[in-house]
Amino acid sequence: MKHSNRLVVSLCLLGFSVIAYFVTLDASLAFDALLQKAIFSMRNETLTVFFSALTHTGDWQAVLTICIVLLALPKTRIHFGIPLSFAASTSLIFYSIIKYIFQRPRPNIALHLIEQGGFSFPSGHTMTSLIFYGTLILLLSQYYGFKNKAVRVTHAICAAYIFLIGFSRIYLGVHYPTDVLASWLLGILILTFFHTHFISHFSLPNEKVDEELL
Repeated sequence: MKHSNRLVVSLCLLGFSVIAYFVTLDASLAFDALLQKAIFSMRNETLTVFFSALTHTGDWQAVLTICIVLLALPKTRIHFGIPLSFAASTSLIFYSIIKYIFQRPRPNIALHLIEQGGFSFPSGHTMTSLIFYGTLILLLSQYYGFKNKAVRVTHAICAAYIFLIGFSRIYLGVHYPTDVLASWLLGILILTFFHTHFISHFSLPNEKVDEELL
């Protein structure tokens, strides 16, 4: 693993560990309260409709549907279906185990703008969107290169989507900001391992990928 990747992993692990420590203390973090207050002050009918619809695109049913379609199509099965399904499964396993370990209650139900059960830490929607669409970003870069204009546009869209999914979970009152931040940190950590040890196994010369996908 490159020095830069080791640094990213170390910083993400440190950040996640600090947040997890405070969660184990069952402490009401001033950071959470401050950020929640700021985000809740933005609430209005239009944003609520938008974020309610957006957050459901990160439901496991939506991700599963994408995986099934990519796996079913011969042209996308190897290059995208398998690695993205692996990414989604990895996220599910990690956040399910961590939720069970910490069992952090969600914010007060009076703050919820949508129905949501289960534990709060970490945010499954946030982690899955980062790992799933982050893997897509890595795959596109691996196959087509970052200089490709369509790839850069797709990167920007995916990055914005990843951020907005996390933001939506706070806005809708079903997660603490530290849930989302911890999910981003853990997701980046997992993506770094993917990039180093996994994505390269699904890369092919650009010409061959282009020929098979066209």
